[in-house]
Amino acid sequence: MFVKRADEMRRAGEEVTTADGQVRTIRMLTDADGVGFGFSDVRLAAGADVTWQNGHHWQANHIISGSGEVTDMTTGQSWALGPSVSYNVGPKDRCRVKADTDVHLLSVSSPLLAGDERQDGD
Repeated sequence: MFVKRADEMRRAGEEVTTADGQVRTIRMLTDADGVGFGFSDVRLAAGADVTWQNGHHWQANHIISGSGEVTDMTTGQSWALGPSVSYNVGPKDRCRVKADTDVHLLSVSSPLLAGDERQDGD
């Protein structure tokens, strides 16, 4: 058993910023932890408009707070995002997330993240 604290990881400089500063991520569990899946605490700034493709893993995202929209870039289908909504993105999916307000979500990924990935499909 072990414990990690997001606030301590943030203070230690372990927060990853992507999408021109619109997305901040703390990779709480990575390959180095040896648990078999990745877990991240993710924050999108109000007004964020981010398009990405995971490339190599599945990602389950659960909204804790905030509102926005996710769009499947292949089909054009969109869904409203808000507290208690989950959206799931596969390795071949390209999606766009727009944040109407600050959005806080928790993300589980498989296979594991090394921890330094960027959401650009590579």
